[in-house]
Amino acid sequence: MVDAIADRNDAVNKAGICIPVVSAIIERVVNGVVEILVQTRYNLKYELEYSGTLEIPAGWIDKYENVYDALRREVFEETGLRVTKIFPDEKTTMYSPKEDGAFAFIPFCCQQQTKGGKPWIGFVFICEVEEGIIRDSDENNNTRWIKKSELKELFDKDKKSIFTLQLGVLDYYLKNR
Repeated sequence: MVDAIADRNDAVNKAGICIPVVSAIIERVVNGVVEILVQTRYNLKYELEYSGTLEIPAGWIDKYENVYDALRREVFEETGLRVTKIFPDEKTTMYSPKEDGAFAFIPFCCQQQTKGGKPWIGFVFICEVEEGIIRDSDENNNTRWIKKSELKELFDKDKKSIFTLQLGVLDYYLKNR
């Protein structure tokens, strides 16, 4: 995995392009209270400036990978949980008139890093997952459910503790959902 990350970083730097990503705001309701799955970003080799910050599950979209498949894959890789619902789930038919393929879709919101870090640009969806044992990955740790109200309090008090790319996402989510 570490070599794959290094190869991707080199390719992005050489090409001077944005990195397409998907992010998942994973919700559940426990006793009438909305909880969100969060994790601590942990990548000491490639991203020291963001290691230790709170984030939602996210990751790169592979070449020609369907955005919904990428979302499911990243959530599973980072948490061990399987996505059961994606919101919104609005998309067109897959069109393939020349043995190619394309479709349109609507995410919950979009995100972009315009300075510092990496040149991420991405699509955010709200998801539900099957119940199961949460596990960490080699890119994150301390994966856990927190109350939406606790996330809002943290967002309001300590933005530096949250992964910069996802600040706009969480701001939009907390104001609109």
